[in-house]
Parts: sequence; structure tokens; C-alpha cells
Amino acid sequence: MKHIFICIAVLLSGDGIIAKVTSLSDSNIYRSAQFVHDWNAKMTDIIMEDGFSPAVIAKHYAYANIAAYTAAQPGFAQMYRPLTGQINLYTNPPFPDTSLMYDWRLCAIAAYRTIVNKVLYRSQYSDSMYKAQVESIEEEYEEVKNGDDIVSRSIKHGESVAKYTIAWFKDDGHIKNQGRPRYNFPRGKGYWMPTPPEFADPLDPWFKTMRPLVLDSARQFKPLPPVTYDETPNSPFYDQVMQVYITSKNIDAEQKEIAAFWDCNPIKAWHQGHFVFNTRQISPGGHWMSLAKVGCDYKQANMMEAIEAYTLVGISLFDAFISCWAEKYSSHSIRPVTFINKFIDSTWEPYLQTPPFPEHISGHSTISAASAEILTRLFGEFSYQDSTEVRFGLPVRSFTNYHAAAWEASVSRIYGGIHFRRGCDEGNRLGKEIGGYIWDKLNLRKPRE
Repeated sequence: MKHIFICIAVLLSGDGIIAKVTSLSDSNIYRSAQFVHDWNAKMTDIIMEDGFSPAVIAKHYAYANIAAYTAAQPGFAQMYRPLTGQINLYTNPPFPDTSLMYDWRLCAIAAYRTIVNKVLYRSQYSDSMYKAQVESIEEEYEEVKNGDDIVSRSIKHGESVAKYTIAWFKDDGHIKNQGRPRYNFPRGKGYWMPTPPEFADPLDPWFKTMRPLVLDSARQFKPLPPVTYDETPNSPFYDQVMQVYITSKNIDAEQKEIAAFWDCNPIKAWHQGHFVFNTRQISPGGHWMSLAKVGCDYKQANMMEAIEAYTLVGISLFDAFISCWAEKYSSHSIRPVTFINKFIDSTWEPYLQTPPFPEHISGHSTISAASAEILTRLFGEFSYQDSTEVRFGLPVRSFTNYHAAAWEASVSRIYGGIHFRRGCDEGNRLGKEIGGYIWDKLNLRKPRE
């Protein structure tokens, strides 16, 4: 059985007095980040079963990691700054009693569990993991004086931070959006219309009204508009349609693999006769949260470094989706399949299933570039292998750096037949700007390396 021996050390820092647990092993107990990875992986698993939309999924990742970071940060205040005042209206989360001792692992774990149980639907999965993690840490305190108090106090602090976070995000716009009437999208030439095979209503049309976390507004950064709609052969618009069509007709094995690898459609429908089946996959945001772990493993990140990475990526995903959706539901741009079926080839089908929202700009391009910018600034450039899609029967892919992966994710949308080049390029550019802005605005580590 592992035991820890504890005394109190009170430290003075630029943020005031903080309490810290010191012991023969205190330099080791926060070295492992496994439980942080476990919580983010568990969210991915639950989200896949629950079938949330890509944009809403990003919200869940962001809020859970914001709560975990806030709950644990006071124990590492010599190195990490609070999120208080750095994200919009997150002004007064609970602060621990600096005269007492805490186990910051338990603070973060309790915060994760409370948020996950609020925003996701399968609490039995998260509760089972939570119980196992807490019991493992409790064993370390069996022979520690007042060990039970430290455990209960730490859990209570994590839960109180999470409850504050829940109250804070009740006003983010999501509840209001859920009660809005059916979206009346514009009709006419060049506008988006429901696409096969499901011809579903537009997804998350009001996500553009969500409260950003770091951006001033959804339209703080704007992409170039889509190419002007034109049915005339050899016009710029017609040419970009033909690029998608010709690419699809000549798609090779490597391009198919790239398209499938970055498909990331959370709920993909397929038909067999009169029956419709749904296949669940990881979301675009979930794929990039997985790549955050790749960077953590490369740098052998400790607990706080891992929470920092997931928090930064989660926030970037959320704000990038808001900005992207603001453009999608402003330009309402037509999808390739609609134009091609009507004017070029009525039997044509894209390699990937077209998601149910307007084309311009590419969401995957936007959030991939934003995440790549954050992860590159956090971990630097290094080559890695991405095994995220192995669970879905796809091979490992290798990348020289995060931006190379983001570019491939972007071009995959052309190979898949679901986006035009302008939508991909502008999404990539917008995402990189958003990621850079968030990195510059959120100053978490001191001094930032």
C-alpha cells in the first residue's frame, strides 16, 4: 500500500498566500496525468453514444476542462494563473481555504465528474470511473492524520467549482437556442438546401449566437465570402464545382484513406432497402482532443500541463465553431452535391456523407487549424503518429507536425466531395487566426514558455 507523509507549507506568491501539500512524495503525486486523459477519453466515449452535434460536443469538452483547471489551479499558483477574468464573465469561482490542505487531483476529478454528469447522459459510465479513481487516492490517506478531511474537502472544492461553472454556462445561449422555433433557412439560387441521403433540417443554426469564451463576438474574425454563385460553365463558381466533381471521379486509394480518416461525422446514416442505420464515430473536436494527448505524451506532461492542454484546445474548439457557424448561417452557401446533381450528374454521390448545414466555411478546416495553432505553440513542432481512428478500422497516419495534420483534415473535405476549395482554405485561415488570438489572450502559465 502506498502512503504519503504530509506537512503544511505556506507560500507567498504574486497571487497571495497559497496552501500546498508537501511530503516525501509530493513531487510525484501530480506527475501522472493519466486520470486527466481518462476523463477526456471517457467524455469522447459517452459523446459517441449520446450522438451530440459537432459544435455542441466542443462546448462539453471546454466546460469540463475549464472546471477542472479552475479547481486545481490554486495548488499550482506559482506557475499557473487562474482563468478568472480571462474568459468571458467567468468572474468569481470558489477559492479554497488557503489555511488548509487539499489533494488537487481530487479537486480536478470531482470537477470533471460534476460537469460530465450535467452535460452528458450516461452518468453510470462516469460514476464508475470516478469511484475507482477516488478509492485509489483514498488508500494513500489511510494512515495520514486527518486524511479523511483532506479527501472530503478536496472533493467538495472540486464540486463547488463545477457547480459555479454550471451556473455560469446556463446563460451561454444554449438553453435559449433549444427553445427556438424551427429554422426558416433562405431559399433560392446558390443557397443551401437539405442534402441526401437524409435531407435533414439544418443543424445548430443558432449556435452562432452562443456566448464565446475568449472571442469578443462570433464575427470578430471573418473569412472571405464564398465564390459568387454562377451556373455558367467556366465561371469561377462552376470551375470550383468541377474541381470537386473531377477529383471525386479520379479519387485514388490514398485520397480515400485521407477522406475516411478525417470524416469524423458523429452520426453517419446509411440505407439498406427501406431501413436506415446510424453509425457512430468520433467528432472533429474529439479527434483533436485525442491529438492533445499526443502532445502531452510527447512532452511527458504532468497533471496541470495536461489539464492546461485540454482546456486550451477545448476553448479553441468552442470559439472556432461559433465563428464558423456564424459564417455558415450568414452566407448559407450551397453544397457541391446539390449543384452537381442538378447541373452536371444526377447520379453523382460524394465519397463522404454531406453533413446537414451550409458549405461555407468548412467547420473541420476551421477547428483543425485553431487546434493545431494552439498545440503547436504549446508543444512545438514534432512528428507523430495518429492512431485516433484505429478503433474504427482505419490505419495509423503519420504527420510531421500539427499544422500538416490540419491541412490534411482540410483537403479531406474536397476528396470527400463535401466542400469547395474556398470553404476549406478560408476555414483553415480563420481557424489559425482564432487559435493564435486565443493563445495570446489566455495567459495561463507564468512565465509562459
